[in-house]
Amino acid sequence: MTRFLDLVLIPMNVMISQRVVDKFDTAASASHVGGQGPYRVIRPGSGFTRHLGMVMLLSLVAIIVLAGCAGRQSIGASESWSGIVAQPETDTVFAATRDGRIIELRLITTSRGGIQPRQGEIFDARELEEGSDKQRVGVAFYGTPTINDGRLYIGSYQGFVYSLNVSETGDTLGDLGSFEIDGNNLAKGISGDVIYSDGALVIAAAEDTHLGRLYVLEADELSANGRRASIERCRYPWGAEEGVGRVWSSPLVVDGIAYFGDLNHLVHAVSIETCELVWAAPAELGGSIVAAPVAVDGKLYVGAFDGVMYSIDMATGSKQEMFTADSWFWASPVTDGRRVYAPNLDGVVYAYDVKRGELVWTYDQEGSRDEILAKPAIVGTNILIGSDGGDVTLLDADDGSRVTDFALADDKVRAPLMVSGDFVYVRSLKEVITAFVVIDDGIDKDWEYQLEGF
Repeated sequence: MTRFLDLVLIPMNVMISQRVVDKFDTAASASHVGGQGPYRVIRPGSGFTRHLGMVMLLSLVAIIVLAGCAGRQSIGASESWSGIVAQPETDTVFAATRDGRIIELRLITTSRGGIQPRQGEIFDARELEEGSDKQRVGVAFYGTPTINDGRLYIGSYQGFVYSLNVSETGDTLGDLGSFEIDGNNLAKGISGDVIYSDGALVIAAAEDTHLGRLYVLEADELSANGRRASIERCRYPWGAEEGVGRVWSSPLVVDGIAYFGDLNHLVHAVSIETCELVWAAPAELGGSIVAAPVAVDGKLYVGAFDGVMYSIDMATGSKQEMFTADSWFWASPVTDGRRVYAPNLDGVVYAYDVKRGELVWTYDQEGSRDEILAKPAIVGTNILIGSDGGDVTLLDADDGSRVTDFALADDKVRAPLMVSGDFVYVRSLKEVITAFVVIDDGIDKDWEYQLEGF
């Protein structure tokens, strides 16, 4: 019972610690702003509506954390937040599911030139007997799979990193390699993506209700015949040292340095060769961090649960506040190298020009301001966003104007929007995958597929 209460209270403590609570009842201002930062962006909105939205999200966060309460043998997930990944130079995409499966979809070209997705091979982690106790482990996937050189990598919310064959030779989704992170079986897990970087797999993981750690694994060693001692390169913090705060985010790796945030408000910069901190100390922000940062011109840009978008010097870890929104930054931002596009739970997308040091536009979804938890995608000269209102909207990156939009009937989008070649893949909470084809400066719906088993 104590463990149950601890797990419930963690998200509540995270929310209460933020300064965002007093920002919901605000007055109106123009949607296009300029001048020098930092900014306080004030927007119209109902205090009751905003508080209700935060309570609902808190309930969602509690559900995610409570996944560990049942004992890991029976864990599942109520929602899918994993994006779609395409295998390079093939007509194949993969989806990781909330019930522990990796599903291959083969994109068959029909006689009329259209595309018909067909289910291919399936890897079902629920059938494995893993861990030191060699029992079956209930599995949920929240992170998006990563594919490199014929291997698919993914981490489970139960604390396992999987490596599977997806090359044209050998069994598709076979030759399983797995690695279990350390920690409390009732609370450990991997919520973000496994990042491949120059032969290394970089994973930010939770080891307990309040602790996290960065693991660096040797990608080539994570196979069916791999030995644990040869798989792990290093970890941060090392050995018996207490971990950092609990981690729900994906790391960003640039020039051999992994950058990631934790729920204790800290952003860490760690060498993936030695797992040593490269800054004098982690950068301390004003709120918990679940979004992955982006890097532009030697600076990180990352939002926190205090509603502030920060700039952090990648060499020193010194920070600066850029602007403040009305709610949490949950979704990771994206960048085209000149601007950072950051969606917020206040239902607004913020475009910040890094050269000019100012906000250049905002977009509030034509006033609907549905929460945005999905990472956007850059599509040519446009930005594609998905919201809890079920709308997929293409914005002109220049001025934030709406180019076109599509409505997913009675559905929500929380998985990251993924671009591959001329296609953009959107996955909804109802397990429908929709593919949009990029046409000139816009997109058009090409096909959709309902994943089986839901």
